[in-house]
Amino acid sequence: MKIFNSVKIPLSFLIIGICWALFSNPIITIFYRHLTPHEQDSFRSLNDLIFVIIISYVLYVKIKKQQHEITKSEEEYRQLFESNPNPLWIYNEKLRFVKVNNAAIEKYGYSRRKFLKMTIDNIHSTGDHEILKEYLNEHQEKFRLAGIWKHLKATGESFMVSIVSYPVLFDDQRCNLVMATDITELIEKERKLEAAYQKIKTSNETLLHIAWSNSHELRKPLCSILALVDLLKEASEQEREEFLRLLEISSKELDQVLRQNNEKVNEMDTVENL
Repeated sequence: MKIFNSVKIPLSFLIIGICWALFSNPIITIFYRHLTPHEQDSFRSLNDLIFVIIISYVLYVKIKKQQHEITKSEEEYRQLFESNPNPLWIYNEKLRFVKVNNAAIEKYGYSRRKFLKMTIDNIHSTGDHEILKEYLNEHQEKFRLAGIWKHLKATGESFMVSIVSYPVLFDDQRCNLVMATDITELIEKERKLEAAYQKIKTSNETLLHIAWSNSHELRKPLCSILALVDLLKEASEQEREEFLRLLEISSKELDQVLRQNNEKVNEMDTVENL
């Protein structure tokens, strides 16, 4: 369909020109046969002139229309570029910015003039320059999700962005169009969710340990105390002293288990309050 549209105009003029050349002279000969050959030649010359004028006018109209469509299309693309809420820029093979949109100017804090004097290295930290160079050498001439990078504003403040890039032809030079999406807030939310998950996981592990301690470690000294209390009721003086000693040991064991569980509960409360 595109190929047909590209040859439609010249093909139309070719057909019209052939028809005009084949039939105009015989028509003049038939309708003006009463005129002298010289007068017929004059009409033929006038016929050719009319044909040239008509063709020139039609070509002018067609070219004017095409220029209008091209201008309109360029303006629409320019508006899409400039009004995009995400920072967009175009850089050339020397990594120099050649065009930036308003969102990039607002986000990074550089003026348009300053931007166009910079390279993409200037918005990356110094430690990322070699990584960026290696990445660009390996990923040329294709659409790519370039991953997550740390970028710098004019103030030196850093933030995280997700980069999408693909090759374009701009001002007759090979360039790349880049869209940067600020994901700093999203990463921070993910970090908080991960921290919350770890807190819940730690709390669950603590609760499980306390539950196990209550059902095993706590039961042993408690059962011993209850049994010793019953034995003390009917024990002799000599047995009473031994039972009291065992009761003291069991009480200390119970106290130790309770202290450990209390410490774990306090640790869990501290983690949740962080």
